[in-house]
Amino acid sequence: MAFRPELEKLAKKIREVMPNFETKEDALKENAIRVGTLRSAGRKLDKKVCQQLADKLESCSPEEPCGSMACSICQHIRRLIHIPGWQSYIEEHQDEYVAVTLISYVDMVPNKKLLGWDFDAMKERYRKAISRIGFSLPVIGGFEMDYHNYSHAPETSHWMPHFHLLVPNEPEKIERLHHYMLRGKNLHARNGRKNRPFRKDRIDNPVRALSYCISGIWMEHVWFRNEEKEVKKRRNPIRISDERIFAKSLVKLDRMSDGQLTFGVNVQAMRKKISS
Repeated sequence: MAFRPELEKLAKKIREVMPNFETKEDALKENAIRVGTLRSAGRKLDKKVCQQLADKLESCSPEEPCGSMACSICQHIRRLIHIPGWQSYIEEHQDEYVAVTLISYVDMVPNKKLLGWDFDAMKERYRKAISRIGFSLPVIGGFEMDYHNYSHAPETSHWMPHFHLLVPNEPEKIERLHHYMLRGKNLHARNGRKNRPFRKDRIDNPVRALSYCISGIWMEHVWFRNEEKEVKKRRNPIRISDERIFAKSLVKLDRMSDGQLTFGVNVQAMRKKISS
């Protein structure tokens, strides 16, 4: 199995500055894991949709991609196209940009409601808010969901929607975005917990920053109660451990498009300039 030559060239260019960027072989191995999970969960839950998605991913190849956002091969291709598309621009303007994470606590979703959740309404709300702030340069990035597994209280576990974005480093406008994320409903969405809906970081490696915005996999954060009865979160996210929940996340991703998972404001004119 081989990618088109132009994609292989893009992968080589990315690895020059990000050596640990996933390989084609990594994507194929990950897809095999996803197929196995879907088949196992489909048998246990008696869900045809899991078996159908497993068939779809199993038939995918670099030569004939299936186009599913649940497919690690197609997500790899998506990343190969997206990252170089903005790499030169972000490298040229690195000091003019920062990376931000926007966590929408008010939109967190119980696991049982994930498949029916309307993402488009939330995305449009954020697009309008960022457009109103009026950044002078493009805002680019992507959307993800993380599963917050409350191991001490499983019934409270939920999916947390968030955006990873690269935004112009315009302090007054970033402060307005920060203020928007601190609005009451979002700040107090989790009773008894301190919410941190906004994070800003400098961009040290433009390719790594772009890669982080378009990751292609949803992860799990494990919460637990320690010996002092305090609720704590494990430091690093992990692969979703419950195969039924992992399978459901893949079904949800399959129902979404590249356009839905990619976020952009003020990008059209800049895309034309970059490609010209």
